[in-house]
Amino acid sequence: MHPPRLSKTLFLLFALLAAIAIAHYFGLSKLLYWKIAWYDIPMHLAGGAWVGLLFFYLFEERWGILTDRISAPARIIFSLGFAALVGVLWEFYEYFADVFILKKYTIFSAQPGLVDTLQDLLNDLIGAVAVAVLWIWFQRKRHSVNT
Repeated sequence: MHPPRLSKTLFLLFALLAAIAIAHYFGLSKLLYWKIAWYDIPMHLAGGAWVGLLFFYLFEERWGILTDRISAPARIIFSLGFAALVGVLWEFYEYFADVFILKKYTIFSAQPGLVDTLQDLLNDLIGAVAVAVLWIWFQRKRHSVNT
């Protein structure tokens, strides 16, 4: 009896999450978020890409809720909504970390202001759109080869 196969998408999700976690660890431990002004940008792009990939894994591959019958623009919009939800929740996490932890015990802040928050959310959405476009393109390419 063989163990269940790990899907390529699930493997990619774990690999990307590990890369993000390692980069986030170094960003915090080496103060890269505060020393390098743009360090946050690729982190949010990658985070948005990860959430976009998670969306397609869950709603298409795992649960089969979204199918090819739903248009590509609609699938992109749904993935954007999912990424926006997760991005807003992450920004709340950063805000509460600031209020209850960072401002009490350090001089650093995770939330420099509204502009930073909006840039973070925009980068989350850009990462999610990039994954959505690639996901749909690869699916169409795979279906055209199979038919």
